Amino acid sequence: MKTFEKYLEDRCFELHPEVLDDDMPIFFEDWLGEQNVESLLVYSEGWGRHIKSYILREVTKITN
Repeated sequence: MKTFEKYLEDRCFELHPEVLDDDMPIFFEDWLGEQNVESLLVYSEGWGRHIKSYILREVTKITN
């Protein structure tokens, strides 16, 4: 299961596929610092959907 930070990293690099592997940590920190509260709320809703989907898959595995 992804942490919220990993989810944000994935979103960041989906938006910026041109970033080289060596530059990713610094780029991500800068990108994260540029996000406002509204953006983070939108990302948190997406992460929540990801978590719900993960939980549903796990419960389905257990109950089948």
